Amino acid sequence: MPHHLDRRRYRALTGRAALLAAAALAASGLVASLAAPAHAETDAAPAEPAAIDTLDYLADTYGIEDAVIETVTFERFEFLLQQEGRFAFLIGGPDDPTTVETIGTIDEVAKAAGVDAVYTFNPKLDGDRLDIRTTANADVAPLWTRLVTEYLSKDVQTPFDGTDDPYLFVYDRSHTADGGAEDRIVSALTAPVASGALADPTARDAYRTSVAAVLGSGDDLDAIDQFTFYRDVVNAKHASAYGGLTEYGGSTILDEADADWRVQGITYPELVDLFESDGDHVLLLGGTWCHNTRAVLKHANEDAVANGVETVYFFDLRLDGASGNDLHIRDTGSEFADFYGDLVTEFLPQLKTQYVTNGSPGQRVDFYPGGDTTQPLATAQKLQVPFLIEYDGDREVGGEPAPVARQWIHDNGDGTYREYMTEWWYVIDQPGRYASRPDPVALEAQLVFADEAISALDEFFAGLPRAGGGVEPTDPPVDPTDPPVDPTDPPVDPTTVKGSVAVTGSLRPGGTITVAGSGLAAGTPGFAVELHSEPQSLGTVATDASGAFSLTATIPAGTPAGAHRVVVLIGGVEVASADVTVASASATSGSNASSTSAGSGLASTGAGFTGPLLGAAAALVAAAGIALAVVRLRTRTRSES
Repeated sequence: MPHHLDRRRYRALTGRAALLAAAALAASGLVASLAAPAHAETDAAPAEPAAIDTLDYLADTYGIEDAVIETVTFERFEFLLQQEGRFAFLIGGPDDPTTVETIGTIDEVAKAAGVDAVYTFNPKLDGDRLDIRTTANADVAPLWTRLVTEYLSKDVQTPFDGTDDPYLFVYDRSHTADGGAEDRIVSALTAPVASGALADPTARDAYRTSVAAVLGSGDDLDAIDQFTFYRDVVNAKHASAYGGLTEYGGSTILDEADADWRVQGITYPELVDLFESDGDHVLLLGGTWCHNTRAVLKHANEDAVANGVETVYFFDLRLDGASGNDLHIRDTGSEFADFYGDLVTEFLPQLKTQYVTNGSPGQRVDFYPGGDTTQPLATAQKLQVPFLIEYDGDREVGGEPAPVARQWIHDNGDGTYREYMTEWWYVIDQPGRYASRPDPVALEAQLVFADEAISALDEFFAGLPRAGGGVEPTDPPVDPTDPPVDPTDPPVDPTTVKGSVAVTGSLRPGGTITVAGSGLAAGTPGFAVELHSEPQSLGTVATDASGAFSLTATIPAGTPAGAHRVVVLIGGVEVASADVTVASASATSGSNASSTSAGSGLASTGAGFTGPLLGAAAALVAAAGIALAVVRLRTRTRSES
């Protein structure tokens, strides 16, 4: 039984009802705070572990088995450079002759010295053409400049200066030379090693001695595992974004209870290796920068542990783990969109996504295959993160490749899908923004969706194949939902409700605007607001009980002056839009950069003023109804037990 079912029943009977009742009262102005409910969780070990494979990139690439050398992404490499301690690093990749010639010997010497980890970083982020050391791309080149300026050049004897940069070195951010000058590179090798140079036993022995002198004893070197990295980064980004406020889930998402960590970050070359390898793997796409990914990362790890999945491979489509510019390969505007498009086209032929390629331009990824701009543009499906799949490259259905064996996605039942983008605070029964702007209907919609996301996550892992065999899942599996709504009162499809939207504020690049929508489907969570014609995200919002929303956003830097549209998309369907005119970045405050624009899917209508007493009365009635429902649910539960 999925371990969240007990939690969900408890929430339905107690915590959620209390939360919503408090929200209803707060909406009336009579109650100003929301209590945090307690949770009762149970974890049941699976009868049989899932038959999911692991990947050994270093064995596949260099022939090294059980290596102490460990690949790191750019984000993790920079994180390690910022930490206290002494760490061993190897710079290079499989197309670097020195790396190919020496990596096996370095690993051998490291093992003999008792070293726990030598971290290897490949400056070619895709393993091929995107070298952060030499690129002229304005978004990517600053990455290497930052690494050198802030960390790698702070050394007396072997600084990174573009001439004889070290490839194997020990780094200690607190180490100083005599006189107190920063001397962070404690020891290093800089001279290139040609292919075949270590074939001679004498040369090999001499090189072993050099490596041993650089590494020293394993007792003198530190290691930081993936759990510590993700715990520190996820918690720091969450606390920074939401100030550690209780209503947003406090300052901690991951803690020591998560130390049995199964989520392993991988680089782009490792992702390609996974797609090209034999075996059945679990792959999570997302990033620490993404609040929706942070919302479910803890539970994904819990489910991996509970189902005996050794590794969930975790890849960030933002190659530096942060930036939404050309480094975000899942966007049409990226120079490197082919890194995404080529993989989706070749390896994910039957992918299901919320966005559709025949929708607005922002719902697809246009790219030049192989990065060859002389070729016609191709189009790939655009997924949103977090995105979880079971990938089996050998799987076929009806004689056709069908490597996506399972997806964690909501099937709308009509050929469309909805991706699970929720928030950490809703997952743990906190109200988020509804603490200060109470809206019981909208809050309930968010809580229900978070419940479904976690329950579907449980079902995804529980449905993975087992060593003893079992029925292979269909493509894709049907996701569980909450009990059906009374058919006499069917839910409204929010994509069929057309509303209106108004835009006010500073309409210039970097300017702050307010996007106010109305007349949309009530209580619709997690939909997109974009700036067109070149689609750029302005944010994600939800409608309140009246079908309205308000979003404060920033006009993206680099937006060209002229006519644009602000578009509201629910389930990939345009439901409202407004024409706007963006001034140039140099426009003064006295120009027409500050303006008001309005538009709609249908004609907008006005609404009369509803007095606060009527609103308070409605909220009290709602609270009373919720309380009565809790009593009835509790009574029924007792009678059934």
